[in-house]
Amino acid sequence: METTHSHHLEIHSNSVLSNIRPEIKIATTFIIVLSIAFLSLEKNLAIVVQTFVVLLLLYLSKIKISTYFKRLSIDIPFVLFALFLPFLSKGDSTVMFEFFSLPIYETGFNEMISILIKITLCVSLAIVLTATTSNIEIIYGLQKLKISPLLISILSFAIRYIDVFIDEFKRVKVAMKSRGYDQKGLRGLKPIAYASGAMLIRGYERGERVYNSMISRGFNGSIELKKREFKKSYLLYYLSFISIATTIVERFLI
Repeated sequence: METTHSHHLEIHSNSVLSNIRPEIKIATTFIIVLSIAFLSLEKNLAIVVQTFVVLLLLYLSKIKISTYFKRLSIDIPFVLFALFLPFLSKGDSTVMFEFFSLPIYETGFNEMISILIKITLCVSLAIVLTATTSNIEIIYGLQKLKISPLLISILSFAIRYIDVFIDEFKRVKVAMKSRGYDQKGLRGLKPIAYASGAMLIRGYERGERVYNSMISRGFNGSIELKKREFKKSYLLYYLSFISIATTIVERFLI
């Protein structure tokens, strides 16, 4: 079984990262994200090195600034959560200053900065991966990394039907507008809620029909993909090594 070769997040460009082996890109993203997650952020040099690695990958991906910031908005819930930490996380109860008579705790402030930096860098890496790698390449890369076939099947179907759901929702929205739907105000949310509920039910029923048809055609739970030609990249190896070495040195040696 093969899926579509593109998805809504992919950017078709001739960037350096586009033709690199997907398993290398996935492994590099995982290693750098892991390195950033374990970073204590006590040393400014470590922050600068990790930020340089992420910015270099963003530059090589040739993603437009407007597109990058649009996709970066996905971390807004984490940002909103982090903004409350200076008021809630007391730690040793050390107060830095007061904001409208509310104490700003030093521990909470440091945790807020840590979350903002880490989540921004990690989401940026995810943006680079999804923009330079199609869904079929991600599945191919996961197979090369010997990930569980069942997990790969679940992920591939999820990616595929998220795209289908987005396309279907766009068609429903166009149909609603052609019938006089006005999106302004809170009243416009009620038709959207009805349409979303109907689409979820239709999506579940459609998924059942597709699954039953696949079973009748001999689907055994694994997806076979044809071998494809990709390039190696020693640059990604070097960046992964620099990232994880920076975290190790910062955590254990300095």
